[in-house]
Amino acid sequence: MKTRIFFILIVTILFAACIQNSEKTNKEQVKNEIIQDSNLKLQIYYFHTARRCPTCNSIEDNIKQVLESDFKNEIERGIINFKSLNVEDAENKGLAEKYEATGAALHLINIQNGVEKDNNLTNYAFSHSRRQPEVFIQGMRDTINFFIK
Repeated sequence: MKTRIFFILIVTILFAACIQNSEKTNKEQVKNEIIQDSNLKLQIYYFHTARRCPTCNSIEDNIKQVLESDFKNEIERGIINFKSLNVEDAENKGLAEKYEATGAALHLINIQNGVEKDNNLTNYAFSHSRRQPEVFIQGMRDTINFFIK
């Protein structure tokens, strides 16, 4: 009986150590996800679920419009990077957890001297993107310009 309890205890400890090591590796990968390009000043993440409402779609569409019309050169030079990520996909789990995105969320990550500063613009996006697209688009232009200077 003691041998069986001892065996179960050892297996449990080994299993917990494997899980912890796996989570640590995943967190290290997420930490290093952004800072790969020395030119990068602004990483834009738009998190979403598989099922999206019209407002969710407008946020992504409007961001893409701003980037394509006003910041194409900065994207080509690696100063700005945009990613649209489904939080339900396993490959995006680490980033979604890092930015506490469980559904639709807009994060602009300003990078200065290798240090990331998260700017959560989710409320702003949901307040303006669909009903006041011109306000949202101009606000995004101004914010992006501020971060990349």
